[in-house]
Amino acid sequence: MIVKQYIQNLFPFLLVTLILYAIAFKFIKQKKIIHEIIILYLAAFLTFVPLTGLSVGDYILSLNPNYSIGSVALVLVLLWPKITDQPLLSPKHLLIFCSWNVVFSLILFSSSLGLIPYDMYAQGYHFSLWFVFVALATLVSIWLWYPLSFIFLAYIAAFNLKLLPSPNFFDYITDGFLFLLSIGVLAALGWQARTTGLQSSQVEAEAQESPVPLQE
Repeated sequence: MIVKQYIQNLFPFLLVTLILYAIAFKFIKQKKIIHEIIILYLAAFLTFVPLTGLSVGDYILSLNPNYSIGSVALVLVLLWPKITDQPLLSPKHLLIFCSWNVVFSLILFSSSLGLIPYDMYAQGYHFSLWFVFVALATLVSIWLWYPLSFIFLAYIAAFNLKLLPSPNFFDYITDGFLFLLSIGVLAALGWQARTTGLQSSQVEAEAQESPVPLQE
């Protein structure tokens, strides 16, 4: 299916674009539209054009031909503010999404490795209570965390349309890359919160130490 091919190639394109943006704007201080056009063009070239028999996109897919919808969503969330200067998810929602990814992945991987006496992954090949669980999680996200509902709906829609090669529902939700990237994002958010907290404490300490002028 042509649509499935495009969906498969979407992840490598987004990932290459994210990496190029991160590298380019370490050196470019003032962002201009021409810079972004060049980056997007270069990302498309590297992703789709074979250089040594395979393109960069092919090499990425050779590591895992079935990057999850969760991976696509998280890379898009990280890339979007670099292009538009507007975040797709707030820090709170990003924290919730990455925490969900890590916890869910740990449970799934532990089950697959036999660390818990329940083969959760096998339940993804047919209808099970886990489908109900994801449906409930979608309803909760719609009610409490509205932006996250689109990601949960994308899991279900993509699986129903069979947009990825895997027939297992859980392969649409997570993979090893998503697990590692989510840990990295959580670490970055934690460091950012710690740095912000230290700066706030320092400002408060300086304000307390500065002498208050006497009123006559």
